[in-house]
Amino acid sequence: MSSLEKPAVRKDGLQLEEHRRFQERFWTIERFSWGVFAVIIFAALLGAFGSGGPLATKVSELERAVVEHPRIGRWEGTDEMAIRFKPDPASSERSLLLSNAFAEVFQVEDIQPLPVRTTIEANGQRLFFDSPARSGGVVTLHLRAQAAGPANFDVMVDDELVSLFSFIFP
Repeated sequence: MSSLEKPAVRKDGLQLEEHRRFQERFWTIERFSWGVFAVIIFAALLGAFGSGGPLATKVSELERAVVEHPRIGRWEGTDEMAIRFKPDPASSERSLLLSNAFAEVFQVEDIQPLPVRTTIEANGQRLFFDSPARSGGVVTLHLRAQAAGPANFDVMVDDELVSLFSFIFP
């Protein structure tokens, strides 16, 4: 049977056997990891991984409307796209065209307010809305992403086309 040897007494009076060099490297890696986790948490709070925050949405300014859409989303997660029509006293009806590429990525769960009529065109689905009382109006689309990865799609407000990009995390 072998006997255990007592560790030598160190200069500081402790009787410990430790690998100081290994421990210092471990502490360095541990502190670096804390920094990485802090950056990840901060990015998540800003919306870099979807579900709210300033990085998760993008605002596109058009001549006749402002389009706010999800820049970063989650697969099977809910998002909103808001179209804020600018006042146009000459127009009695406003239209919104959602491209075919949009329909491949997003499922529209609800539209507030509901469109007056909808038409299917070669390049997508066009929604028509009564022009609300000369002050503009907001149309909100409640969306659910159906595919993960990058998504490029077009939205046309009246006759203004804007190309948009979203990244959907799995």
